[in-house]
Amino acid sequence: MTINAKRRNWVFLACCVFLLPFVASASADRPSEDIWLLSTRCAPRCGPLQSAAENVRYWRLRDDCCLEEAEAGDFQADAAASIVVYVHGNGTESDEAAAKGMYVYRSIRRAAGDGTFRCVVWSWPAGKVCRRIKNDLLLKAQYCDVESYYLASWLDALPPETKVGLVGHSFGPRIIVGAAHLLAGGEVAGRRMSDETVAAWTAGKRGRLRAVLLAAAIDADRLAEGGGRESALSILEKTLVTRNPCDRVLRWYPRLCGRCGPQAMGFIGPCRVEDSAKVRVVDVSCSVGKPHDWRCYCSAPNVVAHWAEYAFLEENSTD
Repeated sequence: MTINAKRRNWVFLACCVFLLPFVASASADRPSEDIWLLSTRCAPRCGPLQSAAENVRYWRLRDDCCLEEAEAGDFQADAAASIVVYVHGNGTESDEAAAKGMYVYRSIRRAAGDGTFRCVVWSWPAGKVCRRIKNDLLLKAQYCDVESYYLASWLDALPPETKVGLVGHSFGPRIIVGAAHLLAGGEVAGRRMSDETVAAWTAGKRGRLRAVLLAAAIDADRLAEGGGRESALSILEKTLVTRNPCDRVLRWYPRLCGRCGPQAMGFIGPCRVEDSAKVRVVDVSCSVGKPHDWRCYCSAPNVVAHWAEYAFLEENSTD
């Protein structure tokens, strides 16, 4: 057995162990949910990334609370339903990705009521690589650019009518915003989508996209004109952004670019966003406080109140 095969088996076993308590609780209220784990942890990190969507590996959660490896065709067979994609943050190992995704799923599941949706946990190589924290964060920021291309390619491979809610925490929003920017015709780390793909997304021939950016570890002006991801909002129908000036991790975000780098969007909110009608900012400093923890952000009352609108695209908003 090769090292990669052994690693995949360990990932499979670890995911099963971590998912069991989370899924058992969720299934008590609503069995037979359609829940998937998609992984790019073994995918290439450099080069042109041709046939990017083919590098995504699939696991499906079975009724017995175990993960079963599947093919892309198995997922797309009934992908016309609304999909919620959760993209975790940095420092997340493969087993943690499954557990975090299930926690988010349970939070959204409670808000869904009788509504149905498919849940996808997007697992990317966020485990610690470098000994020094700053070096590791800078490396993962580069990984996020690659992941943006993978996510954009995967979204483009979905049936045109599919509605997607993208939820990301910390570095997750970097991936989500980058993917939307690519689909709208922008460039990320020298990569672009095909003209045919961009034309379909910008002409409204593809399904609706909405996003929830939790504790976004991305420059506050990224969505502004000249910010490098300014095209993202042109295809994101609605975007919810949390702001927390108490977050003790995001407080140090400017140090990534020196002593006077840009503030994080999750710390002060988005800056210079022209199409503000598409962006709703909710302050979670009172409910979340200092922790950068994904559980705190996913459980914040003014985030939970908007799951239905932004995660699985209900028409009626909650003010």
